[in-house]
Amino acid sequence: MHRIYPAQPAYQTGHIKTADLAFDLYYEMYGNPSGLPVICLHGGPGAGLSPLMHRFFDLSVFHVMAFDQRGAGRSRPSGALEANTTELLLEDIQQLADELGFKRFILFGGSWGATLSVLYAARHPDQVLGLVLRGAFLATESELHWLYGGGAGVLYPTAWRDFLAPLRDLSDDSLTSILSGYDQLLHSDDSFTKNRAARAWNLWEYRVAICDETVGGKTEGGLSESLAMAQIEHHYIHHRCFLEADAVVRQAADLEGVPGILVHGACDHVCQVSNADRLKAAWPRLQLVTPSTGGHSAFTPGMAEALCAANRQMAALYGY
Repeated sequence: MHRIYPAQPAYQTGHIKTADLAFDLYYEMYGNPSGLPVICLHGGPGAGLSPLMHRFFDLSVFHVMAFDQRGAGRSRPSGALEANTTELLLEDIQQLADELGFKRFILFGGSWGATLSVLYAARHPDQVLGLVLRGAFLATESELHWLYGGGAGVLYPTAWRDFLAPLRDLSDDSLTSILSGYDQLLHSDDSFTKNRAARAWNLWEYRVAICDETVGGKTEGGLSESLAMAQIEHHYIHHRCFLEADAVVRQAADLEGVPGILVHGACDHVCQVSNADRLKAAWPRLQLVTPSTGGHSAFTPGMAEALCAANRQMAALYGY
């Protein structure tokens, strides 16, 4: 474990029903209620909250709210795909902020959480004090081909073979065929088939995120959590994240008045470093931090320390 702040208990947890009544979203609140407000957006999509999320913050300074997005983690119903789109996730952020009293706040998000942060801030620039991002995911077709169409498989051939192993009847290794094959497997009537596919799907991204194709995967969480995560992420990837082409980069151009820090590992093989360059070109005010040994995971070398430092820098900007 790299250097992060000590663990502390949440001072409030609960569920809030979404405006469309489709989900009960689980949330946690930490730190100083009079401190600098920050809302944390987890990745995936569908990964759910990490128990370490609040440990990137000095909780004497920050007032932290984190939540499980639709169908993820402890939100209910688990793994549900109906009424689960990017547009609705963005509306949920607004609703949670309103109901929990976060009027102006920082957004802290990694990967898919970074995507949502940029999209939300572009809509509500007067509400967002700043962005602290990690591993920018721009939801482009080229990124999907890189991660799920074989590009990253050149770097991690053993992990890629394991990812393709459940797809026994694959006609070709195109992105379309792979996503269609996993769609059938992840929604099979056979529980063993679904869970095997979910493990392979999640393991592939985890191995690439930590830059190690030999690991056996995370030990926490059960089969239902693993299946929900894989089904939600596949749902979003299959639908191209419910976004138009280059929507994230185009909307980032509206953030000229919003301060931002992006920590993007030089060895990030889930979201390539070129993503950081594209985001910076669209949003010149964005400050880039590229740890030389950092990968996609927040806990690969240099990443955790850089994220904690970015949060301290953002706090100092507002006199905390």
